[in-house]
Formats: sequence, structure tokens, C-alpha cells
Amino acid sequence: MVEAQYYWTLPPDVGPYFRMGAGPTIFQNGTLKGYTLADGTVEGAQNQTVKYDVGASVDGAFGWAFNKYVGLDLESGYVWGCMNNIPGYNANGSTIANVPFLGNLTLSLPIPHTNIVPYIGGGAGGAVSIFDAHAFSDQAQNQTAYGSESDTVFAYQAFAGVRFMLSPNVSLGLGYKYFATGNPTFSYPPAPNLNIAFSGVHTHTVMFTLQCNF
Repeated sequence: MVEAQYYWTLPPDVGPYFRMGAGPTIFQNGTLKGYTLADGTVEGAQNQTVKYDVGASVDGAFGWAFNKYVGLDLESGYVWGCMNNIPGYNANGSTIANVPFLGNLTLSLPIPHTNIVPYIGGGAGGAVSIFDAHAFSDQAQNQTAYGSESDTVFAYQAFAGVRFMLSPNVSLGLGYKYFATGNPTFSYPPAPNLNIAFSGVHTHTVMFTLQCNF
């Protein structure tokens, strides 16, 4: 007797996907909010404007498409920038970076009879902020910080763009991403027991993306 065999398949446009992207990043001016010792002693000027050079971003995400219109994914990446100038301080090429961990919702609207898929979305979660101090100091050089310290902060983003389908499962895209974080504080113990507080970053990135649906 031959038994019937049944195979379950996903409906069209439903299933897992992988996305990766990279692009140049513009940082809005930030603020150095505090430069204090652990006991609260102020060692440098407060609330000074932080200017950044153009940075860079890379990201990757794994997600699930519920249909051709809605997808959810988990994303991480690296958002990096170099400090250009802070009045009253020697930045010396110090950098700030963020490693985000975000959950995203993406809404897509394929244009019928074309390979063009506009999309919009957003996400929220957290980020590990990393400050790499290259002999960072106030100009009086009362205290100097060396090396990397980190802090965990809230993070969120919004994005939009267009994907161009190269095949039913592979697309290249061009988009814009806004990314922002909460305010990190970086502590340099045991000496000089220095706390350096910044406003969170606000960045604007042109993203070039590749997405593969499985």
C-alpha cells in the first residue's frame, strides 16, 4: 500500500529574510554635558558643542515577512564618527561609536508591474555607546582620558527608501536612515575617576542595501 505524502510550503511572499546595508553618516552637532570627577568636582567647561566629521554606518538584520507588505526584524550594526571640535577641549581625533540592538517594523508597497518596492519603517531598542578617547582633555589639561569606555543607552530609528528587485528573492536598495540614542556617560576609573557625559547622537545616513528573501 502506498501512503500519500504531504508537504507544507509557505505562501508566496511569506518567510525569512536577511538584509545588510552600509553608507556615509552625517552627525548632528552634539553637546559635551559634563566633565567631572567622581566626587562631582567640575574639571572643564560644561554644555560645549561637539562637532563631528562625516562618519560611516553598517548594519545587518534577520527578519520575517508576513506578506509582501509587512515585515519584522532584529537589527544590529555599527555607527561610527570622529569628533572634529569641542570648544575648550582637546579632542585629538577621539571617536564615538554605537552598536545598536533594535526591533524594526517595515511596511512595503510594491508598485504593480514594476520591480520597484518603496518602503518605510522604524525601530527601537538599545545601543552600546563606545567612546574611544585619544588623550582627550580640557585645554588646561587638568584631567586626560585615554582608551575606550562604554555605556548602554536607549536607541531608536526611522528609515525609508526604495528597493529594486533583481529577482523574486533578491533586491538592491537605496534609502535614508535617521538614528538616535539617549545620553551616555563614560567613566574612567580608577584614575583620574573622570566622568565624561555627552548628549546622545542624532545621525543621518544614506544607506545602500542588499536584501535576500528565503
